[in-house]
Amino acid sequence: MHGGYDFQNTTIGLNGPFLADAVKHGILPAVTIVGASLAGWIIGMRNMMVTVRDEDYVLVAEAEGLPPRRVIWYAARNAILPSVSSFALALSFVVSGSLLTEIVFSYPGIGDILYNAVVGEDYPLVQGIFLIITIVVLAANLVADIVYISLDPRARQEA
Repeated sequence: MHGGYDFQNTTIGLNGPFLADAVKHGILPAVTIVGASLAGWIIGMRNMMVTVRDEDYVLVAEAEGLPPRRVIWYAARNAILPSVSSFALALSFVVSGSLLTEIVFSYPGIGDILYNAVVGEDYPLVQGIFLIITIVVLAANLVADIVYISLDPRARQEA
């Protein structure tokens, strides 16, 4: 055993047990990163709900006698839109790695590899890591745009 990990009983490669182990050990760091920004999302959502509650369409819906739950649903659909974008960025940070979280959990993630590459002046590795981070951020923004379109029908119209 070297460093608490048994290399002799491990099959190298991208297989089911390896992926299950990676997901199992990645859940707590991911929850930590997402949970750290949860308070900001809650405050932002509350502020947007306060703003949206004063919009004309909400006042009209209340005046027409719609049930309060339905009025809140209409308001929440518009108030959640900015939070979708910030949530997608937070998910991309989970994948791209957070150096502090990796240090706390002793998790050898991409942030740790990036740090070691910068210290070791391994510029091709740094470029490759930044390429991966860029692709993950773009994919997260694409998913956020798809969710955005499903929440806001006005976004479906072509320009």
